[in-house]
Amino acid sequence: MPHKKKVREIMIPLQDYPHIPYWFTLRQAVGLVRESAIKYAGVFEPRSVLVFNEKYQIVGILTLRDIIKGLEPGFLKESELIKLDPALAVVMEDLLGPAMERQAERPVGEVMSPIKVSVKADDSLVKALFLMVRENVGMMPVMEDDRVVGMLRLTDLFMEVSQALMEKTAPKMG
Repeated sequence: MPHKKKVREIMIPLQDYPHIPYWFTLRQAVGLVRESAIKYAGVFEPRSVLVFNEKYQIVGILTLRDIIKGLEPGFLKESELIKLDPALAVVMEDLLGPAMERQAERPVGEVMSPIKVSVKADDSLVKALFLMVRENVGMMPVMEDDRVVGMLRLTDLFMEVSQALMEKTAPKMG
């Protein structure tokens, strides 16, 4: 039952979750995400990368959305042309061309998201679920003794809840 399980029982251990220093470039982060997607195919799909400082303290999370926004050339953010016609061919050429190449050299520390919430390894799954829903996040770091030991994803919590629900509602045989 999910109410008896602890976060540590379903978290992804830190050593299995992609993580990088804040000074890595977006290009390096993209490479790590691609490599992790291949390495962990069928196990889990990495949709973010944890970002650490020199003291191995978590300073943020780099989501796929953060990466895409970070690769976006500056003119896309403020151009009136985009508002008039987002399908402009010249825009796509620049998005996937030299401008993106320049943006790919930005450090991830410039585009990462702050950590909104974390959970302790010995907290219940119910508490973790409550925190994720309240803070509107799909994943959060798992802490133990003020250090990150893993990642907890909403998809994993959902699997626990759905399994418990299906066991309770399954028709009784015999």
